[in-house]
Amino acid sequence: MKLDPIDEQIISMLQEDGRRSFSDIAEKTERTEVTIRRRVRRLLKQGIIIRFTVVIDPLKTGKQIRAVIRVKTMMKQASAIADKVKDFEEVSEAFFLDGACGLMLKVTVKDLSELRQFLEKRLGRLPGVGEVETCIVLEDIKSVF
Repeated sequence: MKLDPIDEQIISMLQEDGRRSFSDIAEKTERTEVTIRRRVRRLLKQGIIIRFTVVIDPLKTGKQIRAVIRVKTMMKQASAIADKVKDFEEVSEAFFLDGACGLMLKVTVKDLSELRQFLEKRLGRLPGVGEVETCIVLEDIKSVF
């Protein structure tokens, strides 16, 4: 579906602040509140807006280490591994990648000791996990939620 400029404005404002009121959006887009409600409902129904959520700063919750982990898997067990890692609380995002990349995981933990425990005792013990490459995040450059 093609978005018109009003839909794009609505989405942009909700991305900045998901709690923004429909009346505020209506005022800024020069539309009625009813129109904004209908458009948001349509965007939700069409799956363009997936959900409204809260984004927290993990560093302020005591989790100091973030890492991106590439996991090479045995092809036959890749789906089973993916099913397991999506339930690990340390994993915030997980992706199947094309080619030899395998799986890519974004992980947040309290400290390096907890990262090591995750790698050795949880991820490393899954059948079919091969080579694991861990890159620790030093600084956020850009995050889009």
